[in-house]
Amino acid sequence: MKIREIQPQLIQEFTQVLQSNHLSHAYLFAGGFGNFELAIWLSQALFCETPDDNTPCGNCRACRLIEEGTFADLHLVEPEGQTIKTAQIRELTTVFNESGYESNRKVVIIRDAEKMHQNAANALLKSIEEPEGEIYIFLLTKNENLILPTILSRTQVVKFPKNVNFFSESLEKAGVLKTQAELLAHAFDSIDEALKIAQTAWFSETFNKCDQFVKLLKTAPDDAFLYLSALTDSFDDKEKQQLFFDLLLQLLYQERMIDKVENTFKAVKMWQSNVRFESCLNYIVLESERVL
Repeated sequence: MKIREIQPQLIQEFTQVLQSNHLSHAYLFAGGFGNFELAIWLSQALFCETPDDNTPCGNCRACRLIEEGTFADLHLVEPEGQTIKTAQIRELTTVFNESGYESNRKVVIIRDAEKMHQNAANALLKSIEEPEGEIYIFLLTKNENLILPTILSRTQVVKFPKNVNFFSESLEKAGVLKTQAELLAHAFDSIDEALKIAQTAWFSETFNKCDQFVKLLKTAPDDAFLYLSALTDSFDDKEKQQLFFDLLLQLLYQERMIDKVENTFKAVKMWQSNVRFESCLNYIVLESERVL
């Protein structure tokens, strides 16, 4: 999906920034709807061989390599498992100290920056505060509230609003059912990622079982407890369990079951701390019964 379609207002604003040569060296892109695509577009603008008024052509060698993720002076950092480790950030120190292969400029994109270990975030601070040479850092996060205040204070924060209608319509055009498209549009920040999930063989089953679980939580908590064994049997790996929680939160929001939303957030944090999926589901049901 083209970034101009996803975030036209931000493209307009950053076009003006590029044309005035006022691009900052460190940004925090908050909200996942198009933040990676914009970071790639800005990277292309920095290295484009045939720019159009400082904006990228999208067709030259540098633009194509950046789009493919194989450009030598573009460095992408992603979580290893559940976290971005301190060693990953310290490896960037070598990158910062070396000369660029293509030019004097270097770009670092850190995805899911909220997953940086605290020591990793602290290790990054010096590079943000005292960049050596032309280094541009784009930190991407879905939730800026999970970012260390010291990082927030040293970056320019850019909000990425989600165009839910555009998102949902794009999924429907790709063949996703309307009710499922609306739910995915709320649960995900990437259209490509949502479409990939929707096209898996087990998505419909996940949607139906999640929907049934919410109905039982609302009308028959005892039956919801009995239903847990069916859920644990069906969602037997991390990817499916993550999708279940994503859909569950959105369905609970739709039903205005705010107390259940809070319980589910706590259960997700437990799950992320390696508490068993079944135990997390037990927590949601038992805490829900206490509220009644």
